[in-house]
Amino acid sequence: MSASAVTSAPSLTTTIPRPREIDAPLPAAQTVAAPTPLAPVALAAPVVPVPAGTGTDRLVVCGSSVSRRRAVGPAVAVDSAVALAVAAAAVWFDVLPLEVSLAAAAVWPLALLAAGHYRRASLGESGSRRALRSLGLAAKASVVALAFSPWASAHEPVGLAQVLLALGAAAAVHSLLGARRRRLRVVLAGRPRDVREAVRELQDADGHDVVAVCLTSASRTPFADVPVHVGLHTSVEVAARHQADALVVLPGARLSSVELRRLHWSLAGHGVELCVGTGLLDLAPTRTNVFSTGGLTLVRALPPSLRGPRRWVKAAVEQTFAALGLLLLLPLLLAVGLLVRLDSAGPALYRQQRVGRDGRLFTMYKFRSMTTSADAERTGLLDRNESDAVLFKIQHDPRITRVGKWLRRTSIDEMPQLWNVVRGEMSLVGPRPALPQEVAQYGVDPQRRLVVKPGMTGLWQVSGRSDLTWDQSVRLDLRYVDNWSLRLDALILARTVRAVLTSRGAY
Repeated sequence: MSASAVTSAPSLTTTIPRPREIDAPLPAAQTVAAPTPLAPVALAAPVVPVPAGTGTDRLVVCGSSVSRRRAVGPAVAVDSAVALAVAAAAVWFDVLPLEVSLAAAAVWPLALLAAGHYRRASLGESGSRRALRSLGLAAKASVVALAFSPWASAHEPVGLAQVLLALGAAAAVHSLLGARRRRLRVVLAGRPRDVREAVRELQDADGHDVVAVCLTSASRTPFADVPVHVGLHTSVEVAARHQADALVVLPGARLSSVELRRLHWSLAGHGVELCVGTGLLDLAPTRTNVFSTGGLTLVRALPPSLRGPRRWVKAAVEQTFAALGLLLLLPLLLAVGLLVRLDSAGPALYRQQRVGRDGRLFTMYKFRSMTTSADAERTGLLDRNESDAVLFKIQHDPRITRVGKWLRRTSIDEMPQLWNVVRGEMSLVGPRPALPQEVAQYGVDPQRRLVVKPGMTGLWQVSGRSDLTWDQSVRLDLRYVDNWSLRLDALILARTVRAVLTSRGAY
């Protein structure tokens, strides 16, 4: 049967019968060359048996829905034991009387359970979310305890708050160290091109397994080892039989709002989340909010923070730290400069024109890691370029000096750029500083990098540096520009220490 015949089948049926057992097995995944249409499946909430040995998850039939729940017994036992230990310590150090300590230890695991601490992880939920949830619960409970201080003895509310905070910290540590994060199983639904891009994105990210895809039409390009099903009317049964945690419907799936609502009902009956893609690329959750108007549920994309008070704070803090860094590192910088001069003829510092914010040129300073004739020799090495498109990189560049190899591996060659930060030409964190000849080849998207100051470090450095392709480097810089925050800068600086120590992509 032709691909057009396959797509002519109704996308979703409208009948939602009561739960029932599935007698007919799900047809085999389709081959791309000669797809066989799958029979339309009513959006029901059937009871799907789980094969033996599928882990800690299980399907529980409850009324008209089927939900997969996480085995929480071991986690509750550990938190209960820790709570008893904290209660005993509180009694030992005379922080709380015995009866109050035991009551706190008994109620704490129940409070965690009620707050969703033991709930199965959702798609997109970070590994630290559970730890933050326990800390937040402890902080709220402590505030409540302190609020009752006028009606209790003088020391009990304060002691109870201290015990609750200790319990929250213990639960957070247990979440981070003791629990193994299960890889989430995802089914993608949409047009072949969109699904293929999403498969690549999710496979590059850690913590996801794409277990199947449902396409709006047959695809001529294979999807490697991922089972392919043609027709979105099969998505519910495909997600159930593949024990998926979430079904992701991508833009262009051509489902009406009514069909999406019925799809949500049916997936909820299997304990499978429904996630609807927005089509927005690299947009941080902090720059979005969901709202309703006129009966429509919409996602608002907030504008990036390119100017304003927070940018002034960033500039002031970075220039202050850069000036202090130059003073503290002055003996090291002088010693490195001497090594460069002794290793090869030429100046210790290398000056190069780079493009800054809004396209303004500035002189960037580095310790010289190549011979003085490196720029003249570049033309003869163009055929050995190991990078793609705009960048020029050679892993074993013959122009690099002996000391230069060490400087590049440790990133010490970039320390003089602290002076550029003091002068306000660069930032500690920002996009990669570009050469004028690179900017001359920029398309529309790379031009976005120039709306902020370039940085000594950035997402491009902590994600692989010279090991990145041109497209990867541009995308990371654009992600930084559009999602910038002071918190993101702090995270990048912390990751920079690890990147420098491991020397990944430094050559």
